[in-house]
Amino acid sequence: MNRKIFLLIPAFLLGACARAVKEPPVIPPPAVIVTPGVKRAYTEGEVLKYTLALEHSMSGADAATAVSSATATVKKRADGVFYEVWQWTAVRKNGREIRLPPESRDFRQLLSLDPGFKLAIPELSKIYAIAEPITDTLTFYSDLQLAARTGLPLKAGEHVFVEHGLPSSWAGGATVLGRDCVNFDLTVTEVNAAENYAVLKALRVPPAQGCGAAPAAWLEKPVSDTPNNWYQVRKEGKSTYIAGAATETFDDEIKLSLSDGHIISATQLNRVSGETRTCTDEPLTKCNAPGKFSIVRKLLLLQDPQ
Repeated sequence: MNRKIFLLIPAFLLGACARAVKEPPVIPPPAVIVTPGVKRAYTEGEVLKYTLALEHSMSGADAATAVSSATATVKKRADGVFYEVWQWTAVRKNGREIRLPPESRDFRQLLSLDPGFKLAIPELSKIYAIAEPITDTLTFYSDLQLAARTGLPLKAGEHVFVEHGLPSSWAGGATVLGRDCVNFDLTVTEVNAAENYAVLKALRVPPAQGCGAAPAAWLEKPVSDTPNNWYQVRKEGKSTYIAGAATETFDDEIKLSLSDGHIISATQLNRVSGETRTCTDEPLTKCNAPGKFSIVRKLLLLQDPQ
């Protein structure tokens, strides 16, 4: 006889079993928000035009002005690194057009925000007519490229301090020696997604170790409460040299596009405060009494409307 055995299980035990084998709810891990960093997204063949305005005053004298125009074309190396070819096309000083010599008209400045591109000051002795816009524009590019190399996130308040301290030279023409040394203090001060821009504040400050050996012993004495980080010697006439030591600082603000990282505009306040002497020999040992001097330079770089 076949017998069927019915096992009666109380309802409350069925519920208990169901609860015992129920899988726990899956809780997704918190989302990782990746903040994009400072980065330039280049397009080969892209053309940008800029105007650089300079206001320069020395020891309280009336300010001199210069306005320089340039066209930058994006190119790509065989290794995939992008760079910009800048041609300085016009310079006006104190409202007057300056006729650029052929060497300056034909010169092409190479700049890039690509961390794989090595920025450098070109030989300025034969292109001194455009030395100022060349070196001034280079400061903005080196600020942004450094921010990109450090991976600085594009988020308001993000900050990085970079000890650099290596000398940069602007010698050329009558300037037989010119160099400074700085460290970098970089901060993202604003990110405006609605208007598609961010602002990087870049301070350049004197390094604790100064800027190498002074060109003469009397130039070693600090002119302020920080080590001298600026030296310059200019030749005036056959046997006159104007030599100085100073403390130099830069305060840059760069507005960049959130879409591709190109520079929309940039400003700079560059201050130099120090002492200078007039000397009658190249070793700078026969000099008159020192005198105080100050230099204030204000820059405005603007992308021209396309």
